[in-house]
Amino acid sequence: MSYTPYTTTGACKTADEVNSDIAQIASIGFSSVRLYATDCSGLPNVGGACKNHGLKLIAGIFIDESGISKASEQVSDITSWGNQGNWDTIEMIVIGNEAIFNNYCTAEELAGFITSTKETLKSAGYTGPCTTTEPLGTLMANKGAICGVVDVVAANIQPFFNAAVSASDAGSFVASQLELTGEQCPGKTAYNLECGWPSNGSPNGEAVPGPEQQKEAIGGVLGSSAASHTVIFSFENDAWKGSGDYGVEPYFGCADIL
Repeated sequence: MSYTPYTTTGACKTADEVNSDIAQIASIGFSSVRLYATDCSGLPNVGGACKNHGLKLIAGIFIDESGISKASEQVSDITSWGNQGNWDTIEMIVIGNEAIFNNYCTAEELAGFITSTKETLKSAGYTGPCTTTEPLGTLMANKGAICGVVDVVAANIQPFFNAAVSASDAGSFVASQLELTGEQCPGKTAYNLECGWPSNGSPNGEAVPGPEQQKEAIGGVLGSSAASHTVIFSFENDAWKGSGDYGVEPYFGCADIL
């Protein structure tokens, strides 16, 4: 399940608040928590809570409009935390989240950063996989640059943003899209690193937001062949986010219905 350590106003949660949230994620039955960046003491607080509750951490290096040079600071954060006896808690490191899609860098720039980051992490003692994640269409358009530098292949497969997919079809859609993700980089295990359904907002064709639809869609995904390789998005509503397309962005929180 994906998690961000922010309050409703976007401030940082305390270590105790984070620990309580991670305990809830563990109680639902998830095995891993995906963290997007290292801000808000994310590694010691979220990573530490994962360790306390027997969960693995999918660590993230976030690339934003300030570009790759700024993201390098997060590599240092991860190596520092990992070297404090925490490498075993990290099961995957995701370098960039929709960075190409958002025009924060080119595919070639991202590939170079992934390569150099992997070398840094390996020399610091990390032995797990590294990847990046994009919408599937962006991955398909840039697989020539990406496939050679990632250890596993990943996409953010959000069924709501396909206007032909209803909540009842979400599970089968995600399973087929995950299969297609794997076909982009043959021989590499495929993951869906962001997958949810909004509980509020405006319809996108057949994709209708709402509490019942959210429960049906996420239940379908968790009951599909894609379940064990999918990160459910997200723990709670993100009131600090802008409304985004169809007014749905703040409303993907779903831990309370699982």
